[in-house]
Amino acid sequence: LKAGDTVVEAGCGWGALALHMAKYYGVKVRAFNISREQLAYARDRAQREGLTQQVEFVEDDWRNITGTYDAFVSVGMLEHVGLKNYRRLGEVIAGCLSSQGRGLIHSIGCNSPRTLDSWTTRRIFPGAHVPSLSEMMQIFEPQKFSVLDVENIRLHYAKTLEHWLQRYEQNLDQVREMFDENFIRTWRLYLSASVAAFRSGSLQLFQVVFTKGNNNEIPWTRAALYPEERRQPRQGEQT
Repeated sequence: LKAGDTVVEAGCGWGALALHMAKYYGVKVRAFNISREQLAYARDRAQREGLTQQVEFVEDDWRNITGTYDAFVSVGMLEHVGLKNYRRLGEVIAGCLSSQGRGLIHSIGCNSPRTLDSWTTRRIFPGAHVPSLSEMMQIFEPQKFSVLDVENIRLHYAKTLEHWLQRYEQNLDQVREMFDENFIRTWRLYLSASVAAFRSGSLQLFQVVFTKGNNNEIPWTRAALYPEERRQPRQGEQT
């Protein structure tokens, strides 16, 4: 990303990524979400951080994205799109990206097509689907997107979940003011089981970078993502 780029985000959650891109990369972002509670929080944070001229939070479904952008991003939304809607998602992305536009989709996934376990589907994510890479290609192939990079960061997510679980336990008094003991046990089980699933490889976390057309300006390696001092191999690590 570079200053002045335009970015559209599908499913922006609490707005953290949109605000981060605007603050640290100088881009303009339109971020779509259907949750009024999340949007209210995101807009308030944008106001407090002085980013309202760079970030627009839109209360609408991803299917209704309009305009043309340099980049598309979606983090943690694909799981809720539904497999039958993947082709439509690809069409929306193709319709909103510029001729050399690029995109990133970040999603929990699995190594081969399967359904999510019934407990999680019933208690945590009704209607969710965690795709395999072959299923994700239903987004990219019909639009002839050029897939440039596929990264699996499941161990990062295992560590993230460990922190979530730790913070959850540290704030149980506040949780009890809002929810009953059944919820507390359910959420503890969900977080604990998720740590195990990502550590064991039962679940993956895919990040797919792609472009509309053959964009040769994309960095050749991931080295551009990291500061110079972090590129050096650690002791015992092969180069």
